[in-house]
Amino acid sequence: MLDRLRSSARPAAIALVMALVAALVAAVAVLTVTNVRAGAGRDRALAQRDLALARALVAQSQVLAATDPQTARLLAVAATRIAPQSAETRSAVRAAVTRPQLAVLRGFPGEVHAVAFSPDGATLAAAGRAAPLRLWDVARLAPAPWPAGEEQGDGMAVAYSPDGGRLAVAGADGGVRVWDTATRQGWTGGGGAAWARQWTAFSPDGNLLATTGGSGGASRLWDAGTGTQVAALRSLEGAPGPVAFSPDGTLIAAAYPGGPIRTFEAASGMLTGDPLEPPAGSLTPEPREEVAALAFSPGGGLLAGTTGSEQIQLWDVTTRRPAGRPLTGHTGLITSAAFSPDGRVLATAGQDHTVRLWDVRGRRPLGEPLTGHTHAVNAVAFSPGGGLLASAGADATVRLWRIPRATRHPLTLPGTGGAVPADRPVPERWYDRSDDTQAVLSADAGRLVVQPYDGTRPGFGSLWSWDVRAARWRGERLRIRPDDLVDGVAVSRDGRSVAASGRDDAGHGLPTAVLDGPAAVRGRPLAYSPDGRLLATAVQEAATVPDAEVQVWTLPEGRARGEPAAGQSGRITAAAFDATGAVLAAGASDGTVLLVETATGRRLGLLRAHSLPVTAVAFAPGGGLLVTASEDQTARLWDVTTGRPHGASLTGHTGRVHAVAFAPGGAYLATAGQDRTVRLWDTATGQPLGPPLAGHGGEVRALAFTAGGRTLVAAAADLVQVTGDAYAVWKWDTTTLATDPAATACAQAARSLTPQEWAAHVPGLPFRDVCRR
Repeated sequence: MLDRLRSSARPAAIALVMALVAALVAAVAVLTVTNVRAGAGRDRALAQRDLALARALVAQSQVLAATDPQTARLLAVAATRIAPQSAETRSAVRAAVTRPQLAVLRGFPGEVHAVAFSPDGATLAAAGRAAPLRLWDVARLAPAPWPAGEEQGDGMAVAYSPDGGRLAVAGADGGVRVWDTATRQGWTGGGGAAWARQWTAFSPDGNLLATTGGSGGASRLWDAGTGTQVAALRSLEGAPGPVAFSPDGTLIAAAYPGGPIRTFEAASGMLTGDPLEPPAGSLTPEPREEVAALAFSPGGGLLAGTTGSEQIQLWDVTTRRPAGRPLTGHTGLITSAAFSPDGRVLATAGQDHTVRLWDVRGRRPLGEPLTGHTHAVNAVAFSPGGGLLASAGADATVRLWRIPRATRHPLTLPGTGGAVPADRPVPERWYDRSDDTQAVLSADAGRLVVQPYDGTRPGFGSLWSWDVRAARWRGERLRIRPDDLVDGVAVSRDGRSVAASGRDDAGHGLPTAVLDGPAAVRGRPLAYSPDGRLLATAVQEAATVPDAEVQVWTLPEGRARGEPAAGQSGRITAAAFDATGAVLAAGASDGTVLLVETATGRRLGLLRAHSLPVTAVAFAPGGGLLVTASEDQTARLWDVTTGRPHGASLTGHTGRVHAVAFAPGGAYLATAGQDRTVRLWDTATGQPLGPPLAGHGGEVRALAFTAGGRTLVAAAADLVQVTGDAYAVWKWDTTTLATDPAATACAQAARSLTPQEWAAHVPGLPFRDVCRR
């Protein structure tokens, strides 16, 4: 009986245990789900908090950019450390490292009058009110040691000898103090005059020192080693203002505030020739203004000067005649001028609180003025490498600016001695010329192909090709059409293949010329696919609109792939393949962009992109974004999947946008155009990155990044109004964007955020050294 009861109870017990286990499992499952959901909620809340804090840091970074650029850069780094996945924070760091203002150096109790770099670029010296001398270590952006208590009074001018062995400071009392920079010993001369503006300059060999005191002082030439006065600069105008030695050491130029500019023999101090006169119609100097500026170009061929006006004039030193019209743009009197070490850029400071940069060859402004000083800017000086510019201001600050750097390579043609070749003549009247040239860069920035413009001269059916990487710019003539002006050009990504067509090919059905390729391809070449196996051309449709369809050809067979794609009412003007070659974007003169599946010719979408003809298109490396450019002076980013704009239009160009290019990785892109500038943009936000890259002699026609993204190559017409259709290649340094922007920002700031700064700007989070990974 008992056994039967036990045997009947066992299944019931097992069932009960199973039920309890099931209930426990269910309870654990419910608890687990609850905990997971709670954890996910906490993660979301933390992520939202971090993003909000990062956005606040980005906003603070933008506010501090003008007054404290070092902290501004570090706050952008802190933002990306807190929210590393945010496109906003990554964009903020890229924007920070491209801002021109690098640092604001303080330490003067009043106005700063002068600034100078040591010849090795390691030290920056400045002189000012109640503090004749301050030194900074340029690499650390920190004060450099110098014996204290030796200098008194106001420092009006500062200069290093060319070998860096001596440092001179001229004071408001008319005296000068010269130190040996190694021993800190030196000599003192002059003095005793009433307060006056002073200037000083060393001779190229460092043996002479010139000091001048304007209308209230004296002018002297000193033996820089002994402090013995050896001569004086004498003229009827009295004592001059700014002085400058010619690079060969034979001349001294002197500017008389409110008066003329004169030259003297350096050896004797005697006058040479008549005063340098500005061209007729220039502004007359203000006679009572103690303001003037003067600088020789590094080669000695040009002298830049002004003696109390908002304009600065360039003179040819040999002929003593003005070199063009005055440079105009300042709205206050110009106080200082300096040439870059390569002589291509002139910097001027003004009482309008700005610093302006000028293209010396083109006699044009280089981008927008540098702003940040809150009072008059008294002096400017370039670093020996030319990558930095220092400015001294009446706002008691010295500011350091990053200057975009580029190398210019003129295209030398074989057998011409550098002259313009026969098929690219100089028009008798440049304004009669119609510029229909094309310049095409391969996507790897290795090959440039240029189409001549003049169809009336021998060789007009040819192209010129250059190896951009070659140390010597040797040109190669590619004969395309013996009887027709070249109308369309495309270059493969690796630069090994070129396709071109004649102007009348669409009407006559002539084959497109593909170097080392098939003769079956027809139409005006538009673009190669990235692997070089496809070529897109614009072909004549059955209707009356020429080149209104796009045909894709397979290479090397030269076989048409699918049917021609149509759907736009104008002429096809630009095209690009995506990274896989599966999608083609074709822009047209009606402002639309057609997306086509290359395998079938099937239409994928039509973007109503611009109000004027499309000039260029390019896919981002990932293929998800497309950039379009137009004659309407804008570029636009598009989401390829949705066909919708990605952000607002990219605006800033003041002429047609000719070219676009994405950097490797697609984080940023470049646009270039008729206004002779190149502009960089952040892809995610569409925000500009730094000031425009300027200085090109003519319109910029083509762009391409090198493989690592450290260099942006631009092809530009080179002063076409003067020299015909010559081109130049510009290589812009884009290392700050190609490398880790956060690391670059830390290097530019030369420090990290302190715990005190972190607590002030990032409350509630434990301190992090944002510059240590």
